[in-house]
Amino acid sequence: MLRRKFVVWGALAQAAVLEAVRRKDLYVAMILSFLMIGMAALVGRFGVQGLDIFLKSATLTVINLLSVILTIVFAARQMPEEISRRTIYPLLARPISRTDLLIGKFLGVFVLSGMGLLTFALIGWGALTAYGLHPGAIFWQYLILRLFVLMLLSAVTITISVFLTPQATVTITLLLAVGSQAFSQSTLLLDKTSQGIGQVLLRGFYFLLPELNLFDLSGKVSHGWKPVPVWVLVALLGYALLHCLVSLTVGAMRFKKVAL
Repeated sequence: MLRRKFVVWGALAQAAVLEAVRRKDLYVAMILSFLMIGMAALVGRFGVQGLDIFLKSATLTVINLLSVILTIVFAARQMPEEISRRTIYPLLARPISRTDLLIGKFLGVFVLSGMGLLTFALIGWGALTAYGLHPGAIFWQYLILRLFVLMLLSAVTITISVFLTPQATVTITLLLAVGSQAFSQSTLLLDKTSQGIGQVLLRGFYFLLPELNLFDLSGKVSHGWKPVPVWVLVALLGYALLHCLVSLTVGAMRFKKVAL
């Protein structure tokens, strides 16, 4: 039974990735490649002495931002497009449940976003090493944690998309992704000044919403820190998987009630 589930999820994920390739979504990776190479060449022409931290930070920022945008935009349209194009009916006519469809779409989004991230990272690594800027071993830990972030965002975006329109889903999830660090810092600051029910609500929001800044090693990579302990990666993986499980469970419960 479980083996059949994995086969179904894999087939649905593969179909989602092939659809994205057909629609040329991964061309974003090619555009980013040219941008990053051009930026590195421009800085290299004038010399990078004294600009190594800036160049590393700028490269990682581009990787972070575009990988997040690619993931959110791709995930936000998966379920709504299946419904609007009526392609969901032949899928559900097979021995595939709505939960299977949701999980398969999630896996497809995660695979595609991982492909995009790896492409961006390879271009960034090549651009930096071409001018003698070696990010070090912590760069690969940074990459692993970015994969965790994209996995979490894939699940959250897929879930929100069964509640809202694609446009609203993109807006809300982008605000969550971009404003996560500012929100967590503001919450911790207000927690010290608030009391009673207000403090309880703030703490509830802090632990309920995913804290994406926990996964960000960009600053440590830019400043050449040593790799973080392995247990940190394991703990953050558990944190991401927990949020994915909760999000997909909520999404599956909602999707079962959607009238098709």
